[in-house]
Amino acid sequence: MNPPTTPSAPASSPARPAVGNGGPPAPTPPRRAFRPAELAFLVGVPLAWAVLLWFHPDVPDPDNVYGGLRDEVATYQIVHVGTLIFIGLMGVAIYMLVRDLPGKAATISRLAIAPFVLFYSAWETVIGLATGALVQHANDAPAGGRPAVSDAIQSLQDNLIVGEMGILSIVGGLAWITAAIAAAVAVRRAGAPVLATVLLGLSVIVVSHPPPIGPIGLACFAGAVLVLYRSQQSREAKSASVDRQKLTVQ
Repeated sequence: MNPPTTPSAPASSPARPAVGNGGPPAPTPPRRAFRPAELAFLVGVPLAWAVLLWFHPDVPDPDNVYGGLRDEVATYQIVHVGTLIFIGLMGVAIYMLVRDLPGKAATISRLAIAPFVLFYSAWETVIGLATGALVQHANDAPAGGRPAVSDAIQSLQDNLIVGEMGILSIVGGLAWITAAIAAAVAVRRAGAPVLATVLLGLSVIVVSHPPPIGPIGLACFAGAVLVLYRSQQSREAKSASVDRQKLTVQ
C-alpha cells in the first residue's frame, strides 16, 4: 500500500529585487497641477518684469554711458530698483518649478538659484543703482566737473569685478543659465511637453535683460509655465476619467 501523498505547494514566483538593490526605480508620481495662486505667481512675475524692462533706457554708445543716460536717469533707476526685486522673485519662481522633482537635473537647478540671486543682484546694484546715482551727480555738478564724473561712470562699466562683463555679471548670468536649462531637463523627465521644455530653455536669454531680448526671455518662461499647466490639467482629467470608469465597472 502506497503512503498517502501530500499535495505539493505551488511554486513561488521569484522575488523582485528591491529598489536600490538592482531593481527598477520607483515610478515618479504624477505632479499635481499648479494651484491658481501658484499659476498667477509663476506667470505674473516674469510678465510684470518684462513690462518693466521695456522702459529700460537705451545706451547707444557704450563708451559714453553718461551721454546716453543723463536725460533718462530717473527711468533708469526705477527700472533697476524694480529689477532687484524681480531677480529674487524669479529665483522663487524657478524653485517652484523644480522643488518637488527628483533627479540630478532638478537638484542642479535648485543649487544654481542662490548664486543667481546673490551675484546677479550684486551686479545690478552697482551697474544699475550706483551708475544712476553717479549720472544724477554729474547732472547736478558744474559743467566743468562733469567730464570727471563721466569718466568715473565709464570706469565702473569697465571694472573687472562689477562691470558689464565683470565677475559678478558672468557668475550671476551663468547661474541663471544653469538653473533654467537644468529645470528644463528636470520637467521634461517628469513628463512635461517638449514645447514647455524648449520655452523654458529659451528663457536663458533673460541674462541680457534690456529690451527686446530680456522681455522675450521672460515671455518664454511664462509660456513654458502655461504649457506645463495645460499638460497637468489634461493628465489630471484623464486620471479622473479612468477612476470613474473603474468605479462604474465595480
